[in-house]
Amino acid sequence: MIQIDRRMPKENNKEKILVALIETSSIREASQKSGIGEATFYRYLQDKAFLAEYRNARRQTVESAIAQMQQASSEAVETLRRNLTCENSAVETRTAQIIFENSIRGLELTDILSRLEILENEHFEQIEETAKPNNRRRF
Repeated sequence: MIQIDRRMPKENNKEKILVALIETSSIREASQKSGIGEATFYRYLQDKAFLAEYRNARRQTVESAIAQMQQASSEAVETLRRNLTCENSAVETRTAQIIFENSIRGLELTDILSRLEILENEHFEQIEETAKPNNRRRF
């Protein structure tokens, strides 16, 4: 006799819902694409475990897209450099502006990260100092 695992349809629904949510821009569109009712989507989105899985899948999708952009960034820089001397003043000006703005943004980000690292190190040093046995308060 064949045993039927009643969890399978729900697991299949969960996977279909995850994929549909990632690939579409609305619950209505995801519902239509997957053939699963909108109410089911809303029920799944109320489940903390599913919501965590969905957020993780969404994060992985974004991280993948960022990695692809980073891979193309060298080509983008080459294109910008070429456009600096393309003999079209409007393109050259806009290219210079893009390079300048992104250079400043990069410096600002580097500065902020440096300051954050200093603050984190100071914070951890204070925690370590407080945790030493001779610095504990006695009540």
